[in-house]
Order: sequence, then C-alpha cells, then structure tokens
Amino acid sequence: MDFELVRAAHAEPLLRQLHPSSSHQNLHFSRCTGDWSWDVPFVMHLPGGRYLVVGPSRSQIVGEADTAEEAIALVVGGLPPGCGPAIVGRREELDRLDTVPPNQILGDDERRSHALDQTD
Repeated sequence: MDFELVRAAHAEPLLRQLHPSSSHQNLHFSRCTGDWSWDVPFVMHLPGGRYLVVGPSRSQIVGEADTAEEAIALVVGGLPPGCGPAIVGRREELDRLDTVPPNQILGDDERRSHALDQTD
C-alpha cells in the first residue's frame, strides 16, 4: 500500500469520515460500510509514481496527479453533493437516506436518541 497516499487521505477530514478500502493498490472510499456505494472517485497508480483519479466508474477520468496530496484533492473535488459520514449499513439504506431532505436526516446523536426512544 502507498502509505503517502493513505496519509494524505487521512489528513482530509471529508475522506476520514468515509469507509476506506484498498485493492490492487487502488484506494477506494464508500459512503456505507455494508457494501460499496460506488459514488465516490478513487485513486489508481500510474507508472512513475503518479496517480490517476477515476470515478465513480472506471470509465470516468477525474484527472491525473503528480503527488498523493493532489490526487486526494481530486477525490475531494469529486465527492457527491452533501457527502457526509459513512452510514453503517448497505447501499439500499444510503439510497433511502439520499431521498430525505438534508435538514430531516438525523445526526449520529439524534439517531442514538431516536433508537433509544423506540425501545422504551
């Protein structure tokens, strides 16, 4: 794994709240933990230590970068609107939440409180 790339991603608060994964030296991010949301750009390696940011699909090229920091900036620039913390759950739950107006989505503390209310 490219530790420089991991450090650059970790330094970015917007990416730190997503679910990361690496495969075949690619660095992926998901907005859910149960499977992959496949709506966030990811980083691939190019020869010579350069990076290619693509996504969400492999056919969508976001751009090339000379440094890990530049690659991560391209990922952040391609985040979906309203991208927030990864949810615990599958893509279906994420799809359901994406149809709710942002001002009606419960935050983590509100979700915990709501869940406790439901068990009383």
